[in-house]
Amino acid sequence: MTLALLAGLLLAAPERPVIDLSGGRVQPLPMAIARPYPALETSAAVEATLVQDFDRSGLFKLLDPASFLTPANEGFTGIDFSKWQAIGAQALVKMDCQSLPADVKCEMRLYDAARGQELLHGTYTAARTAPRQIAHRFGDDVVKFFTREPGVFQTHIAWVRETDADKQIMVSEWDGSDPQVLTGGSINLLPSWAPDGKTIAFTSFRGGAGAHLYTVDAISRQVRPLALMGDFSTGAIYSPDGTRLLFSSSQSDNTDVYVAKADGTGARRITDSRGIDISASWSPDGKRAAFVSERAGTPQIYTMAADGSEVRRMTFQGNYNQEPAWSPKGDLIAFSGRDEHRVFDVYTVAVDGGKVTRLTQNQGTNEKPAWAPNGRYLLFSSTRNGKRQIWMSQPDGSNQRPVTSEKQGASDPAWGPLPK
Repeated sequence: MTLALLAGLLLAAPERPVIDLSGGRVQPLPMAIARPYPALETSAAVEATLVQDFDRSGLFKLLDPASFLTPANEGFTGIDFSKWQAIGAQALVKMDCQSLPADVKCEMRLYDAARGQELLHGTYTAARTAPRQIAHRFGDDVVKFFTREPGVFQTHIAWVRETDADKQIMVSEWDGSDPQVLTGGSINLLPSWAPDGKTIAFTSFRGGAGAHLYTVDAISRQVRPLALMGDFSTGAIYSPDGTRLLFSSSQSDNTDVYVAKADGTGARRITDSRGIDISASWSPDGKRAAFVSERAGTPQIYTMAADGSEVRRMTFQGNYNQEPAWSPKGDLIAFSGRDEHRVFDVYTVAVDGGKVTRLTQNQGTNEKPAWAPNGRYLLFSSTRNGKRQIWMSQPDGSNQRPVTSEKQGASDPAWGPLPK
């Protein structure tokens, strides 16, 4: 793939289209995605994926192709920007794809429709069996251009598929497409990605000795034990630098949070209070962790230093708060809490100030929030349509979209790292 950024006049021009991420809700940028010409099967797949990526992102307002005023064969030269301006387009995407013997090759271009200028262009190649990757890669380039932050279209997510016989760790693209089974034959729960994206830790009942920790290689699918200590060990999560693990384990009828090396060795208990301490989540700098504790009588969200010191209570509303997930941006901790109707919903609490924001309500049971690696989206499980499925939203609860549609249900989402 080659990519050209017209960095001179365009990047210097303050009037160029931007997407402001500094405030609350994002104002989507009006965009037109021109129909590929000629209309090939592979180019249609690229277009459809790009439309879906941009639509689900919440960053763009995609204009209806039925409103387009230009002919399908307009191409890259002689573009009549006045007709794109007339339908309200501020950004314009055009593509030209060719099917080669083994590959798909697409020339992709992004324009500032209001000023009639090219912003990005590049040639992207992918295997003929994977034309979606072209859309994901170009889409991430577009997002980074407009926001100065990385996009998530090339990322993968892990989650649990529920079946009549077992619970399987799955991995799929960010939107739930192309799901692949990584484990089976037991009850497998709570996947968590290593920062390099090659390994997933999970909790499993395999072996018949209660729940303990294992890893699975995301490519080879080889499963290895990680931590088999105590009556059970659960909820492993890697530190941001990949050198350490946090997890919970029960020994002598006491459940606490432990820290260990990434391979599970050298485990050391870092909480020691009456009641259960569980469900730890690293801060993005690896210096602190959020966790759940019953030390005040009901499950609440706390934070502590990575060695267990400097404990601070974060939630005071509600009598059952659980499953903290610290945002990669560091400003929010997402969690699920039980409301007055005894139903769980997803919330965030501000690390500074403690402001609590409710993201879901009157939409079934919503649990297990998990952040995108850029901190701009959340995954969570929801029963709003019957069986539990994975959903996504933006951090303020807007733009909620389904991710999975599994027959028996899906749960325990975990978002993988950005591609290297």
